[in-house]
Amino acid sequence: MVAGMSASPLRKVDTVFVKVDDPHAVAEWYEQVLGWPELFRTSHIVVLKAPEGPPVTLLNPGGGEWSGFNFHAPDAATARAWLIERGAEVGELNEAPDQPVTWFWFRDPLGNRLEVCSY
Repeated sequence: MVAGMSASPLRKVDTVFVKVDDPHAVAEWYEQVLGWPELFRTSHIVVLKAPEGPPVTLLNPGGGEWSGFNFHAPDAATARAWLIERGAEVGELNEAPDQPVTWFWFRDPLGNRLEVCSY
Protein backbone atom coordinates (compact mmCIF):
# COMPACT_ATOMS: atom_id res chain seq x y z
CA MET A 1 0.00 0.00 0.00
CA VAL A 2 1.23 3.49 -0.81
CA ALA A 3 2.12 5.53 2.28
CA GLY A 4 -0.79 7.76 3.35
CA MET A 5 -3.24 6.10 0.96
CA SER A 6 -5.57 4.69 3.61
CA ALA A 7 -5.91 8.16 5.18
CA SER A 8 -7.26 9.68 1.98
CA PRO A 9 -10.99 10.47 2.07
CA LEU A 10 -11.07 10.24 -1.76
CA ARG A 11 -12.12 6.63 -2.29
CA LYS A 12 -12.66 6.13 -6.05
CA VAL A 13 -13.42 7.78 -9.36
CA ASP A 14 -17.15 8.30 -9.13
CA THR A 15 -18.24 9.43 -12.58
CA VAL A 16 -16.79 10.49 -15.92
CA PHE A 17 -18.13 13.72 -17.45
CA VAL A 18 -18.74 14.28 -21.17
CA LYS A 19 -19.39 17.88 -22.19
CA VAL A 20 -22.32 18.19 -24.63
CA ASP A 21 -24.64 21.01 -25.71
CA ASP A 22 -27.87 19.07 -25.09
CA PRO A 23 -27.47 16.18 -22.62
CA HIS A 24 -31.08 15.07 -23.02
CA ALA A 25 -30.79 14.68 -26.80
CA VAL A 26 -27.39 12.96 -26.68
CA ALA A 27 -28.53 10.53 -23.95
CA GLU A 28 -30.85 8.89 -26.45
CA TRP A 29 -27.86 7.98 -28.64
CA TYR A 30 -25.92 6.50 -25.71
CA GLU A 31 -28.93 4.42 -24.74
CA GLN A 32 -29.85 3.23 -28.26
CA VAL A 33 -26.37 2.69 -29.70
CA LEU A 34 -24.31 1.73 -26.62
CA GLY A 35 -27.17 0.22 -24.62
CA TRP A 36 -26.36 2.31 -21.52
CA PRO A 37 -29.54 3.00 -19.54
CA GLU A 38 -30.27 6.33 -17.91
CA LEU A 39 -29.92 6.42 -14.12
CA PHE A 40 -31.32 9.94 -13.63
CA ARG A 41 -31.41 13.43 -15.11
CA THR A 42 -31.69 17.06 -14.10
CA SER A 43 -32.06 20.18 -16.23
CA HIS A 44 -28.37 20.13 -17.29
CA ILE A 45 -27.15 16.53 -16.84
CA VAL A 46 -28.05 12.95 -17.71
CA VAL A 47 -26.29 10.13 -15.83
CA LEU A 48 -25.87 6.85 -17.69
CA LYS A 49 -24.96 3.41 -16.33
CA ALA A 50 -21.95 1.87 -18.04
CA PRO A 51 -21.76 -1.94 -17.90
CA GLU A 52 -18.55 -1.70 -15.83
CA GLY A 53 -16.73 1.09 -14.07
CA PRO A 54 -18.10 4.47 -13.10
CA PRO A 55 -21.22 5.99 -14.62
CA VAL A 56 -20.96 8.52 -17.45
CA THR A 57 -22.53 11.93 -16.91
CA LEU A 58 -23.48 13.98 -19.95
CA LEU A 59 -23.46 17.63 -18.96
CA ASN A 60 -23.79 21.12 -20.29
CA PRO A 61 -21.62 23.29 -18.03
CA GLY A 62 -23.12 26.43 -19.59
CA GLY A 63 -19.77 27.90 -20.57
CA GLY A 64 -18.34 27.48 -17.06
CA GLU A 65 -15.42 25.40 -15.92
CA TRP A 66 -15.87 21.67 -15.68
CA SER A 67 -13.89 18.57 -14.80
CA GLY A 68 -13.47 15.39 -16.81
CA PHE A 69 -14.34 13.23 -13.81
CA ASN A 70 -14.95 13.39 -10.07
CA PHE A 71 -13.90 11.45 -7.02
CA HIS A 72 -16.28 10.00 -4.46
CA ALA A 73 -15.79 10.68 -0.76
CA PRO A 74 -18.13 9.40 1.96
CA ASP A 75 -18.25 12.96 3.36
CA ALA A 76 -17.45 15.87 1.01
CA ALA A 77 -17.04 18.34 3.89
CA THR A 78 -14.41 16.12 5.54
CA ALA A 79 -12.61 15.62 2.21
CA ARG A 80 -12.63 19.38 1.61
CA ALA A 81 -11.13 20.10 5.04
CA TRP A 82 -8.50 17.38 4.43
CA LEU A 83 -7.44 19.01 1.14
CA ILE A 84 -7.36 22.49 2.71
CA GLU A 85 -5.07 21.16 5.46
CA ARG A 86 -2.72 19.99 2.73
CA GLY A 87 -2.63 23.41 1.05
CA ALA A 88 -4.76 22.62 -2.00
CA GLU A 89 -6.75 25.36 -3.71
CA VAL A 90 -10.33 24.36 -2.88
CA GLY A 91 -13.72 25.77 -3.91
CA GLU A 92 -16.88 26.14 -1.86
CA LEU A 93 -18.99 23.20 -0.72
CA ASN A 94 -22.20 22.92 -2.80
CA GLU A 95 -25.44 21.02 -2.29
CA ALA A 96 -27.80 20.00 -5.07
CA PRO A 97 -31.34 21.32 -4.51
CA ASP A 98 -33.01 18.28 -6.13
CA GLN A 99 -30.57 15.43 -5.31
CA PRO A 100 -28.85 14.29 -2.09
CA VAL A 101 -25.43 15.27 -3.49
CA THR A 102 -22.72 17.50 -2.00
CA TRP A 103 -19.64 18.48 -4.01
CA PHE A 104 -16.73 20.88 -4.43
CA TRP A 105 -13.79 21.42 -6.78
CA PHE A 106 -10.07 21.61 -6.10
CA ARG A 107 -6.95 22.09 -8.24
CA ASP A 108 -3.81 20.03 -8.64
CA PRO A 109 -0.41 21.79 -8.78
CA LEU A 110 -0.79 22.32 -12.56
CA GLY A 111 -4.16 24.05 -12.17
CA ASN A 112 -6.30 21.13 -13.39
CA ARG A 113 -9.78 21.34 -11.92
CA LEU A 114 -10.85 18.16 -10.10
CA GLU A 115 -14.10 17.51 -8.26
CA VAL A 116 -15.27 15.54 -5.24
CA CYS A 117 -18.82 14.46 -4.47
CA SER A 118 -20.63 12.59 -1.75
CA TYR A 119 -24.17 11.19 -1.65
